[in-house]
Amino acid sequence: MKQGIHPEYHEINVTMTDGKTVKMYSSVKKDLVLSTDNLNHSAWTGQRNNAGDKGQRAAEFKSKFAGFNF
Repeated sequence: MKQGIHPEYHEINVTMTDGKTVKMYSSVKKDLVLSTDNLNHSAWTGQRNNAGDKGQRAAEFKSKFAGFNF
């Protein structure tokens, strides 16, 4: 590896959405507070934000572009 081109890593505190703090290493020199993590992101929870609209988005799209012939 080339010398002198890699960033320095520092130990930081990462605060999760539930308030728990985890120590990690990062090239960022400040502590992080997460707004999304594995406790509330749909990729891990399996819940979708738009699960209740059941075709509403498709209907809005069709009405918005009704004059176009696709």
